[in-house]
Amino acid sequence: MTFTDQKPRLATKQLCETWGGNDKGKRFRCYLCGHKFVPGDIWRWVYSGKYTNFLVCKMCDGDNVLDRWEVANDELKRRFWWACE
Repeated sequence: MTFTDQKPRLATKQLCETWGGNDKGKRFRCYLCGHKFVPGDIWRWVYSGKYTNFLVCKMCDGDNVLDRWEVANDELKRRFWWACE
């Protein structure tokens, strides 16, 4: 069983300190609200199919998580268009 099965899982101390390789856990956060995961948090990896795959916290997860991610991603592109060219 791996995180790519898209099932909710428990954040461990090791994941919180090492997710993302050299970034030492900086990217182990919810991509919707920005919550940085701490040991004991529930998180889930989501396959988007269109954009970057992303992580969500228990509070942001739900049936419409892909729709909310698409809106958030479009907003980032609109605000930071200069970084997307």
